[in-house]
Amino acid sequence: MAGKELHVTDIFLAVQVEAIVAREGAIMAVEKGFSNYVIESDSLQIITALRTTTTDRSVIGLIVEDTKSLMARVTGEVTTHIRRTANIVADCLAQFGRNIGANLTWFEEPPNFIIHLLFEDCN
Repeated sequence: MAGKELHVTDIFLAVQVEAIVAREGAIMAVEKGFSNYVIESDSLQIITALRTTTTDRSVIGLIVEDTKSLMARVTGEVTTHIRRTANIVADCLAQFGRNIGANLTWFEEPPNFIIHLLFEDCN
């Protein structure tokens, strides 16, 4: 298990953020030599785009194509669409990330602030 908080600018669509998140996860999986990589997202558009074999020519197309090329380098990759209600921790992390203004990466053991998010209201 791994995670990353990334500060990005000049993003205008939620789907752009979702695409960047998927790519950053794929980059991390390749850099760390992970043999398995699972993308769970409540964005059906991202999951569909990553599963298709045709070239994505949408506004997020370049990011999607880059992510697919990275995913091809990982042995066991899975893309799964989940309900937004099952993605509460990710939503809390996104809210937290908007406020910290820094980049953080963690592996295996999540930092304490994530554990606290599980037991507190993130609003």
